Amino acid sequence: MNEPKATFTAPAAQRCCARAFGSAACDLDIAFDVVDRASAVTALLVSCVSDTQGRAIGIDEPWTWTLNQRLQALIAMRLAAGDAIIELQVACSACGEAMALDLDLRTFAGDPAAPRFTWYDDDGTEVSLRLPCADDLRRWRRDGVLAQETLAASLIESVAGQAVGADHHPPAGWLSALDDAFAAHDPLTALQLQTRCPACDHDQPVACDLEAWLLDGFAGTQAKMLEEVLQLASAFHWSEAEILALPRWRRAHYLQQIAARGWA
Repeated sequence: MNEPKATFTAPAAQRCCARAFGSAACDLDIAFDVVDRASAVTALLVSCVSDTQGRAIGIDEPWTWTLNQRLQALIAMRLAAGDAIIELQVACSACGEAMALDLDLRTFAGDPAAPRFTWYDDDGTEVSLRLPCADDLRRWRRDGVLAQETLAASLIESVAGQAVGADHHPPAGWLSALDDAFAAHDPLTALQLQTRCPACDHDQPVACDLEAWLLDGFAGTQAKMLEEVLQLASAFHWSEAEILALPRWRRAHYLQQIAARGWA
């Protein structure tokens, strides 16, 4: 029985396939407790993404993808597992009431945002911008870059048709508008949701770090894999390699039999 896969559009309009995380033994090697989240995402993509011919992507390739492109790949991995819903738990900022929001990932799956776009300031000056990629995150982390002006400057490619370098200093008045421009062009990376509190009817904006929620879900899948190995090894004395070589539907069948017969 073939493991399900989901397709998505990678850079250069290339179609890629994402398999469900948790369907291969190597998924237990992914480290989720790392401080550098970008490295965890890159390891996931290298492990779970291939081209439509089944060829694995290069180990460095995901570092060149924009954050939006990487998110589309993570969403495809989750959809390949047949699990489209993420439940968010938030609290109303007005009355403190707990709220559960069901987020359907199918509404966010699609072609990634264009990696480059144009923005105009209030005077009509044309500014060419690019979306950040994972390499930017790695460089900013290495260099300790935190200032908003420096981050913005590194994503500006030209002003009024003239190329600019990394030492370019955008006007301070641009910074807030640039934030809005990036959010409008790529709403998925800094996702903002709107909901209404059922208790006090307060309009509640919700900031959703979609990448973090997806990573938490994959970490939960990995923990479940480890628990399955423990149960099957205890019941049948199989090795970890033998258990993980089984397709997921067979592991599920054996686990159901263990529970039905009271062997747990």
